[in-house]
Amino acid sequence: MQISIKARWAILLLFFVPLAPHAADLDELFVAGTEVADESSETRNAALGELLAQVLARVSGNPAIGARPAAVELLAAAPSLVQQYRYRSVDDDGELSRLLWARFDRRGVERMMRERNLPVWVQRPQVLLWSATERQGQRELLNLDTVPAVRDAGTRRARALGMPLQLPLMDLEDQSALAPADLWSEFQSGIRAASARYPHQVILTARFSALGDDQWRGSWTLIGRDDRPSIFQTPVQGMAETLAAGIEQAQQLLAARYAPTPGVAGSSGTLVRFSEVYDLPTYGRLIALLERLEPVAQVALRYVRDDALVFEFDLRGDVRDLERALETTGQFAAEAAPLPRFALPIPVPTVVPPGGQVGVAEPAPVPEYEADLYYRLLN
Repeated sequence: MQISIKARWAILLLFFVPLAPHAADLDELFVAGTEVADESSETRNAALGELLAQVLARVSGNPAIGARPAAVELLAAAPSLVQQYRYRSVDDDGELSRLLWARFDRRGVERMMRERNLPVWVQRPQVLLWSATERQGQRELLNLDTVPAVRDAGTRRARALGMPLQLPLMDLEDQSALAPADLWSEFQSGIRAASARYPHQVILTARFSALGDDQWRGSWTLIGRDDRPSIFQTPVQGMAETLAAGIEQAQQLLAARYAPTPGVAGSSGTLVRFSEVYDLPTYGRLIALLERLEPVAQVALRYVRDDALVFEFDLRGDVRDLERALETTGQFAAEAAPLPRFALPIPVPTVVPPGGQVGVAEPAPVPEYEADLYYRLLN
C-alpha cells in the first residue's frame, strides 16, 4: 500500500529547520593570503587586518568596504577571528619571500558584520563569461586560455571578489553555437542558447576593441534571467587590466541587485508556496536549496496539498532579499498566485429529533492556504 503525499509530509508539519549555508561552499570567501617581512606577532597582526579586509570585500561584494568606520572597528579584531594561519616560503627566481595564509571564522565574521549593519552576501550567482576581440575591423571569439596572463588576471580578480566565474571551453561546439556577431550585436537568444550547456545564473559578455599596442576598450553586457541587461564600458588599458576592471564592475552591479540590504529589520511570517514537490527525494533537494539562502534564519513547513508545500520563513532581511536569493539559485520559477481552490469539506452528521431521518450537512468549503510568494521547483 502506497502512502499518500500528504501523509508523508504530515509528520514534518511545524518542524523548524535551522538554516546555514554549507561551509564547504564558503571556504574561498573566508581565506586570504599576503606576503610578510617576518613572523613576529606585530607583523602577523598587522597582516591579519589586511587579510580580513580582503575577506570583508568578498563577503560584502564591496571592494571599498574596509574604509567604512564600522569595518575599521571589525578589522581591529582580526587576530581574534582567525581559525587557522600558517607561513610558507616561496622561491621567486632565487629570491625567497614569506607568505602568510589565514582562515577566518565564518560565523564570527558574519555576526560582527551584521551587528555593524555591513552587508553579508555569501550566496553568489554563477557567472559565465564570453569574450570577443575586434582589431582592424576583424572580430573573433576570444579563448582566454590562449592568453594565460589575461585569463589569470581575470580569475584572480574574480576570486578576490568572491565571484564564481565560469569560462567556456571554446571547443568546436561553442564555436558553432556562437558567432562573434552575436556578442557584438548583443543577440540574447543566441547567447543564451550557446550558454545552456554550462551551469550559470548570469552571463557576462566582454567585447575588446583594439586601440593600439595592447590598449583595449572594454564593452560589457551583464545578462540575468530577465530581459533587462546591464551595459557598461571600461577605460582603455591593457587587456588584463580591462578584464579585471570589467569583472569588478560586473560584481558591483550584481551586489547592488542580489546582496542583502543591511539595516533592514528581519521579516517574520513570510509564507512561500513551492509546487512540483512530488516525493521525499524532491523534498530533500528543496530543503538543501533552502539551507543555502542567506536571508533565511529558519523555516517551518505549514501546509501540504498534493504537490504543493507552504513554508513560513523568518528572514534576516526583507522579502525582496528572499526573492533575489531564490532567483540566484536558478532552481525556482516564480509564479502568479493561483486561482482560489478549495479543500474538500468533511461531511458532518446533523442532529435530528428522535424518529426523524438522519442527514449529512455540507459545511462551507475550506479555502486553501494562501501565501505571499509562489514558486515552482524546477527539475
